[in-house]
Amino acid sequence: MSGLAGIFKFDPRDSITRPELMRLAKGIDRIGSDGGAEYLRQNLGMAYRAFHTTTESHSEIQPVVRDGFILTWDGRLDNREEIRARIRRQFDGTPTDAELVLGAYQELGTSSLRELIGDWALALWDPAERRLILARDYIGVRRLFFRVDENGIAWCTAVEPLVQTASRKLHLDLDFLAGCLYPRPPVETTPYREIRSVVPAGFVTVRYGGQLTSEQYWWLNPQAQIRYSKDCEYEEHFVNEFRTAVSRRLRSDRTMLAELSGGVDSSSVVCMADAIRRGEPGTAIETLSYYDSDAPGGDERPYFTRVEQQRGHTGHHISVSEFNQVTAPQALSPLPNEYFTGSPGYSAKSLSWDTLIDAIQRQSGARVILSGIGGDEFLGGVQYEAPELADHLLKGALLPFLKSTLQWGLARKKTVFALIAESFNLIRASYSPLRLLAPPGSPFPWARLKPPTCHVAFPDFARWRQLSPALLCMESTRYSLAQQLTGADPPLVGCSELRYPFLDRSLYVFLASIPRTQILRANGRRHLQRRALRDIVPDEVLSRKTKSFGFRSALAVLSSQPEVTANLFGADWLSDNVVADAATLRESLAHLEHDGATAGRALITALEIEQWLCSQVRLGIFDWTPPSAVCRVQSDSVSELS
Repeated sequence: MSGLAGIFKFDPRDSITRPELMRLAKGIDRIGSDGGAEYLRQNLGMAYRAFHTTTESHSEIQPVVRDGFILTWDGRLDNREEIRARIRRQFDGTPTDAELVLGAYQELGTSSLRELIGDWALALWDPAERRLILARDYIGVRRLFFRVDENGIAWCTAVEPLVQTASRKLHLDLDFLAGCLYPRPPVETTPYREIRSVVPAGFVTVRYGGQLTSEQYWWLNPQAQIRYSKDCEYEEHFVNEFRTAVSRRLRSDRTMLAELSGGVDSSSVVCMADAIRRGEPGTAIETLSYYDSDAPGGDERPYFTRVEQQRGHTGHHISVSEFNQVTAPQALSPLPNEYFTGSPGYSAKSLSWDTLIDAIQRQSGARVILSGIGGDEFLGGVQYEAPELADHLLKGALLPFLKSTLQWGLARKKTVFALIAESFNLIRASYSPLRLLAPPGSPFPWARLKPPTCHVAFPDFARWRQLSPALLCMESTRYSLAQQLTGADPPLVGCSELRYPFLDRSLYVFLASIPRTQILRANGRRHLQRRALRDIVPDEVLSRKTKSFGFRSALAVLSSQPEVTANLFGADWLSDNVVADAATLRESLAHLEHDGATAGRALITALEIEQWLCSQVRLGIFDWTPPSAVCRVQSDSVSELS
């Protein structure tokens, strides 16, 4: 993952100084540790910081300047040969990804964006159209943010440099904070109203005079269908697509790390990578596994060691329970003063974790980490019956509907009425897609923020009205993952490039195009995945029913260390009656063991927001300080000075 930054002034006569550009670029030096360069011309400045992970990336010279076009590119282009074949331009030797991308844009304009398969973000100046383009890949693996000022726009791979270079105090975005509680913010938001995110599968166009427009360049094709006569044909097609998805992400110039949690998804990635390496030798793949012997069902060693046995190689192991014991006092302690984060949720414990992962990366010489994120969501790891039942209803297939309703009712222990209601709600979602984002249950009793209803980017994110029930679920899941990826900040220590085979666009399109019943059935989670990979992944892993998702460590800190919570509530809260009612929240902490993981996670998030907000106000970032909090801010400032 490389770093991009830049400034564009709306008036062509308004010059950018080199110190102004370098101040912004300084914020991405840690992201791109392999050097870089800047381009500065009158009212446009672009900066690039390299983080090399492929052989071709070592040859890149960015910003790329050609025929007046200027490009900075953070990405991995997976369909290089296909793009090269569509470009008339001749290249000397092997072109870099950035050169291919610019060549495609020069011939196809913004329509070239939909042709780019891979993980990427870019900033591009088009002299012919006199416009700046900011764009991200279809699901947002690579991040890109921008801040619009009175006289121009600044953009960056990370939020923090945009905050630190703002000429004025910023304003808190309550929709973002509400999303942190229920459970993720709208994809276009950041904690700061003045700073937005480029929407995945979309691009922002900026012109002279300050005209900004946002468009989507890619949606799932509602008409795409793949139908075979035999189950084995779906299995064969899936294996080919999954092999391609993993192979694309094995393109690296050094050893790679692969997360191996013991679950079906991470194990599938590792085992497929090994199968590919047997036929196509390349860089080594080491594994990184976590286990928690204190959490119920959290000891994954029987599963990931089975994969290690198949590989004939033992990977790196981290005992989460031992880590939690050592770092328990840090769980709700703020970061050291030298660390500034643009989002809540980080503590001294976060720093210790990132330091541990960085040490393993350095030991193995790895810069790339493979992750199984997306498999659970796209391959039926979570049971959800409504798409299948709604599809039968829309087709008027009464007998299949009744049969499926009976099967799902028994499997999910739900009444027929509940199943029918869910089916009709999903059908109505094509006309009112925000229904797809409605969180389950009621708002938390201590919360002063309701779930965000202003998802500006969501209505245009997909062609909702044209989608079948199954495709509605696929596209809403893509949006949910885009929210997760947009909020995934780089580590506090070191740097790594995360790659997600299950988020491959070609694989996603295939899974969306086949019948839903191939992926998931009433008594068959991961129906296609388990069948297709039975000769690749060990049976003990494929046949496991579920994987534990514990959230006990932070809750255990609050339960076992009452002095921590006492300190947290020792003064007036900045967020009192804005984010949460502090008194009610404190009472809720006494019932952690009974409120469940969702409520507990939200409680921890509220505490993290309060700590983060205090640090932001002390630094003078926000133009917002409730009167009741003035004394606390002043007191904390005096304590720091002393």
